[in-house]
Parts: sequence; C-alpha cells; structure tokens
Amino acid sequence: MRRLRECGFKAVRVPVSAPSREPLPDVFATKGDCLIAFEVKAPKAGRAYFRKEQVEKLFKFLGLFTPYQRKFAVLGAKFPYRWVFKLVERPDNYVVRRDEKSNFNPEHIC
Repeated sequence: MRRLRECGFKAVRVPVSAPSREPLPDVFATKGDCLIAFEVKAPKAGRAYFRKEQVEKLFKFLGLFTPYQRKFAVLGAKFPYRWVFKLVERPDNYVVRRDEKSNFNPEHIC
C-alpha cells in the first residue's frame, strides 16, 4: 500500500478474513484510468498457491468498474524479508515462488 501511494495511486486494503462469494480483492488501487486488484498471501513455505477461483474473483471485481480503461490483476506473496508480485492476464491456477522475480512494478504500469 505504501509503495502504491508513493507512486500516486489511491490504494485501499479490503480486510476480509472469511471466504466470500463476493469478488473482493485484498487490495485495490486506482490512478487516472487505471484499476489494479490484488490477491495477497503470506505463505510459510517457499511458494504461494493461488487457486483459479480466487483469481477469477479478481477479474470479476475488475469487470465491475467499466469507466477504467486499464485494469490489472496482480498476485502478491509476502515471504520473510521479500515480496513477489505476479501480474496475471487470465484466471488460472498460479504458484508464486520466493526465488522468482516480480513482473509487476507500480511505477511502470499506469
């Protein structure tokens, strides 16, 4: 959130601890005509698993906001002393590994 705000985004964390059928991301951010929805995990092991159903909710959330021209779904994994962010283009099952490089940078996205 801090990094997004430093890059000029308005960012909000949506604290939902229980599983929900509503398409709510963990964090969403806007800047101009850009909307980003994040699903975030803090795995204990060296990888985070994101089920297709979770990723579909990100895309459903993004679909609710038609005024935004650019929409992005991002998976985030908070490992000890390291964050990894993965920009995804379609609903599917994903794994984010501690040793992989992030392909999302808020400075370059919007």
